[in-house]
Parts: sequence; structure tokens; C-alpha cells
Amino acid sequence: MAALAYSLGKREINHYFSVRSAKALALGAVLLFAACHAVSRRYQGNDTCEYLLSTGRFLGDKIWQPYSCMMHRYKQSEAKSCLKHKYVAFIGDSRIRQLFYSFVKLINPQIKEEGNKHENIPFEDKSSSLKVDFLWYPEVNGSMKQCIKSWTEGSSSKPHIIVAGAATWSIKIHNGSNEALTQYRINFTSIAPLLEKLAKSSDVYWVLQDPVYEDMLSESRKMITNEKIDAYNEAAVSILNSSSKNSKAKVKVFSASRLIAEETIIQSSDGLHLPESSRETTKVLNREQTDEWKGWMQLVILIYHISGASTFLPVYMHIRVLVAAYLFQTGYGHFSYFWIKGDFGIYRVCQVLFRLNFLVVVLCIVMDRSYQFYYFVPLVTFWFLVIYITLALWPQIILKKANGSFFWHSGLLIKLAFLFVCIYFLAYSEDLFEKVFSIWPLSKFFELNGSIYEWWFRWKLDRYVVFHGMLFAFIYLTFQKRQVLSEGKGEPLFPTKVSNILLFISVVFFLTYSIWASSCKNKTECNKMHPSVSVVQILAFILIRNTPGYARSVYSSFFAWFGRISLELFICQYHIWLSADTKGILVLIPGNPMLNIIVSTFIFVCVAHEIFQITNDLAQIVIPKDNVMLLKRLIWVCVFFSGFLFLSSFQKQ
Repeated sequence: MAALAYSLGKREINHYFSVRSAKALALGAVLLFAACHAVSRRYQGNDTCEYLLSTGRFLGDKIWQPYSCMMHRYKQSEAKSCLKHKYVAFIGDSRIRQLFYSFVKLINPQIKEEGNKHENIPFEDKSSSLKVDFLWYPEVNGSMKQCIKSWTEGSSSKPHIIVAGAATWSIKIHNGSNEALTQYRINFTSIAPLLEKLAKSSDVYWVLQDPVYEDMLSESRKMITNEKIDAYNEAAVSILNSSSKNSKAKVKVFSASRLIAEETIIQSSDGLHLPESSRETTKVLNREQTDEWKGWMQLVILIYHISGASTFLPVYMHIRVLVAAYLFQTGYGHFSYFWIKGDFGIYRVCQVLFRLNFLVVVLCIVMDRSYQFYYFVPLVTFWFLVIYITLALWPQIILKKANGSFFWHSGLLIKLAFLFVCIYFLAYSEDLFEKVFSIWPLSKFFELNGSIYEWWFRWKLDRYVVFHGMLFAFIYLTFQKRQVLSEGKGEPLFPTKVSNILLFISVVFFLTYSIWASSCKNKTECNKMHPSVSVVQILAFILIRNTPGYARSVYSSFFAWFGRISLELFICQYHIWLSADTKGILVLIPGNPMLNIIVSTFIFVCVAHEIFQITNDLAQIVIPKDNVMLLKRLIWVCVFFSGFLFLSSFQKQ
């Protein structure tokens, strides 16, 4: 009976909802949407990408997606073809100048941002007969009005495209006064009809002011608040809307940049201008690339450990380079942070030390292991403190202070040279090294089974590579400041010929090192050479990875994911993936090695990721931003570990 009812019900449904009726429904939907779009175009204009200037969202990291349309990424040749015989004018303040440079770099990626910033900047591309001007008018006043008026009257060549915007300068020089806002409204009201008149024959864009990152603003810019910026933007929009009611032409308001700035301004170096990352650039050793690098290196090291390949000397030598590369990134990353940010506060130091050491300290207590047992963590912790002390000691030389000065750059190089000399002499004498690190309580951190030989061996093996990373960061950031490099998305780092030569040399050096490492016969002799020559393959890899624009612009999200948890993977392998102090393999499923490795690997990776998240969450709770509270907690931590060390010493006696 139930089967009969089901059959009748199915027949009834098919009678009303057949494939034919579904097609008819789809046709009706198509006709309805076509009619809606036609009406929309009739009353809103023929622009099929109307939301390009107003709304959108971020897709993942740094990928801006406007609503209702797809953005085309213009190549240099396409941009030249599109703008052939055109005249483009950017008129406004320093933020408009930033847009100007981003625009002209589409045509000429090698152009440098130099010269007096508070003046007009011309640009011309003869091959496409393109002319682009930046006109320095930081305030909406009589001078800006006269410039725009000259275009409407034909007394000067009229641009095909006009991009204008200004407000922050008025807020700054008038100290954010309400009178300045009132005058801005009056001046803008007199300029708006001229802009509408220009919009009849040219494309005119008014750029609304982006928000600022108030915490990063200098004292001379503290009056530029987001509240003031919103008031100026509201004034501009209301006046333009009122003016456009009496005109068929319409000035286009570019407001999408405000949404972009809300996500990116926090990375700004001055709190006012958008960071370089918001432009179409891919920096050398950008975060995604270094995460990817750490990720695949860590996976290779894990395979090396579980396969017991350390007995094969060529493999051992190449793995040593991977460990050195991680330390190179330590030098590069921390130097770059301190040099750019100038943040030597105790909060930053505690955050880094906590993230590096939390898991290891817990394991030392729970598993009754020496700190040196997890040798890599003491190594990166030591070098972080060395970098911090080197740069924090007087005189503190940072990017903002140096500002291209030969004197300050020389001072920093002297600091680095002194660090190199200290490393050299410490490595020269094992007796001196032993005396330094055998002092109580330092010995408790660096001894393994009552001896510091393991620490001496590990430290000496990669003693120069962190220094190399710091020096590379200094040279790269100096080149970047002087605009020697071209870091546009998809563009070679240097002029094409130079990039090709550099790429060829890098490949030769990379292969030369591999050939030398593969032909190495004596492990002791190879280890002696390693501190001096490992940087060759590291630098060769960096240049191969970053010199071609297409290689620098892409990365593997798969390896980058593992890179973000690389430290946890390295530490957790001691107790979850391997066993017997890394001399054996953890067996969860006896008798089936393949299934065992699959299951244990899955558990191992999940645990490592969870510990990574727990460490990050705890760092925010345990390390307060308030310095007084942080110092109190540090005192308690010191008391706890001092007591722990005394008890440990007493127990041994």
C-alpha cells in the first residue's frame, strides 16, 4: 500500500514539475533578469561596472574584488595601448601623489619617487604619446580653482582624465578647526560647477579621503582624526550631489579606496599614507614567501629525520643549509622589524620569547628534559636576543633616524662589524666559549648531560648565517629606500638584462654548492667549511626565487600553511612522530608501517597546529601591553624560575 502511495505521489509531482517545466521556469527567470538589467541601465547609465569606484570586498589576502565586475590586471603594453595620446592630470595632496606614482609605474616600472615632493611632477611616455602630470594643490582653495578654471576656459590643455582630492592638508595647517571646515565647504561649492563642466568632455574623479591610523600619526599630524576626515568627505559628497542635479554630467566619486584603506592602513609606516603592500607590489622575501620557504624546508627536515638519512653525507650537508636558511630568516626578519618599526619595547621582546619558548619550557618540565635537548629553540632564542641587543644599544639607529644619511648608515655598519668580530673571537677559542656559557645560571640553559659541547657544536656550525641575514636585510632595505629595485607585481627586480645575468649567476652558484656538497667525503672538514659557504646557496636561492617577477609574485599556500606552524612541527616531532629521543619511530598501529605513518602524521600535524593556536592565544593573555603589569609578571616569572633552578641544583647535590 505504501509503495502504491509513493508511486502515485511521484507521478503527481512529475506531472507538475517535469524537465520541461524547469526549462520554462529558467527561461522566465532569464527574461525577468534581462528586463531588470535593461531598466537598471536605462535609469542608472550604461556602466556595467558601476560599483568599481564605490563598493567591494577583500578575497583572501590583498585581493580586492569590486561588486558586479571583474578587475583586469593591465600589463605594461596594454596600459600604454589604452592610454595612447591621452593627457591625465592628478591634482591634490600627498595622497593623490601616491596614486600618481602607482599609476605611472604601470607605464614605467623603473620610475623613482624623487625630487621635491611639494611641487608639480611631470611624466611623459613618448612611445605612447602619453602625458601624466601631478599638480601640487594640497588645499581646496583659490589656487586649485584657478587651475581647474583654466581647463574649462581653454587657456591651457584640458586633460582627458582628472583625478583630484584634498583635505588632510587643510586639517593639518588649521589644526582641525571648524572654521577651516566651513571654508572648505565654501571653496568646494565654488569649484564643484567647474568640475561638472569638465565632466561633460573629460572623466573627472574626486577621491574621498581615506581613514588614518591615529596611533601611528606623528605629533604634527595628531589633529588629522577620522572624525574630521568623515566631516570633510560628507561635505564633498553633499556638494557634488547637489551640483550634479543641475547638470547631465557627473563627477565620479571614488570611495572604494576608503574600504581598502580600512583593511590596510594599520600597516602604514606613518599612519597617513597607504602602505606599500596596498599597491600592486610583491616585495623580496614577503611574508607569504618566507612562510612557504619555512614550510617546505620543515617537511624536508621531517622526512630526513624519520628516514634516518643523516648517515648519507650529501643529504646531511643539504639539510644543514636548510637549518642555516631558517636562521638566516631569523636575522633578516628581526632586523627588518627593528630597523623599520624602531620598536625596542619590552612587550615585543616578551611576545617573541614567549612564542619561541612556551612549548619547550612546558616539555622540559613535563618530560624532564634539558632546555638544550630541543637545540633549535635555544639557538633561535639566543640569536634573537643578540639581534635585539645589537640594535637596541646606543646609538639606536633605525630607518626613520637614518633617513638616507651616510653617517647613520655607517654607524649601523660599524655595529654589525663589531658583532661579526665578537662572533669570530668567540668561535676562535673553545675555552673562551666554555667559560662564557658555563657561568651559572647560563650553564643551566646550555648544558646537555652536564656538558656544553652540544651547544658549542650547534652554535659554531651556523655562527655567521644570522649576521648574513641581518646584513642582507640592511642592503635590501637600503636599496628599497633608494628605489633601486622594481618590486611591481610580475616585474623583474632589476632591468631585464641585469636580471637575466643575475639569475644565470645565481643558478651557477646554486648548482656549484650542490656539486661541492655532494662530493664532500669528510664530515668534519665539511662542517668546518659550512659556516662560511652555506650563505652562497641561500643567497642564490633568494635571487632565483625573487629576481623574476613571475616567481616572486606567486607562492604555495600549501607549504605556507606548514610554514606558519614550522616551529611546533619541529618541537612536537620529538614526542609525537618520533620516539626514544628521535632515535626511533612512534608506533600506534603495530604490523602496518604505512598505515601507522599515515595515522601518526595526521595526529602529529593536528596537535602541532592546535599548539600553535594555543600559544598565540596565550601570548595575548599572558603578555599584557601595559608595561607596569608586564614588569610585575616578569618579576614573578624570574622568581619562579630562580626557585626552580635552586631546587634543581640542590637536588643534584
